[in-house]
Amino acid sequence: MSDIEKAIFKVKLELEIITPEEIQRWAIETLEKNSSNDLALDICFLSTSDQVTTYFNQLSRSLFNTDLTKESVNNLLKDYIEKHLELVKSQELLFPFLQKLLALSKAIENQDLYELLNYYDDEFYFSFEGYSLSEPDEVFKSFIEDLKKLYQN
Repeated sequence: MSDIEKAIFKVKLELEIITPEEIQRWAIETLEKNSSNDLALDICFLSTSDQVTTYFNQLSRSLFNTDLTKESVNNLLKDYIEKHLELVKSQELLFPFLQKLLALSKAIENQDLYELLNYYDDEFYFSFEGYSLSEPDEVFKSFIEDLKKLYQN
């Protein structure tokens, strides 16, 4: 379970839906209940937020190699996308959102999501730069529909 927890914390930090301080609180609370939790012990030895962030950044993406971990991270990504998609309306917010999701979908080998995001990354770029006949709002609507279709299957 520790590898799954590590992978989930790593993804949550990358998506900025959890803070290093929250992870440290989790570790303390977990150790109060179960003093043999290896991940919580590791985290408790980290004294600063930067050390917690560095710890998770340095973890290998090979953590995502098990089916259970991939499933857990895919569910987390699905929830994240559903909650944050409507908030991403400007180019300044859209491209970082897409880049985070692209990196994670590649890491967990979610080929369908990766290809969809990669396609729309290009479409948004062309639209915002005026190289496409489609307006950014039209591309965004198509993007939302395609993401919904992907996660309905």
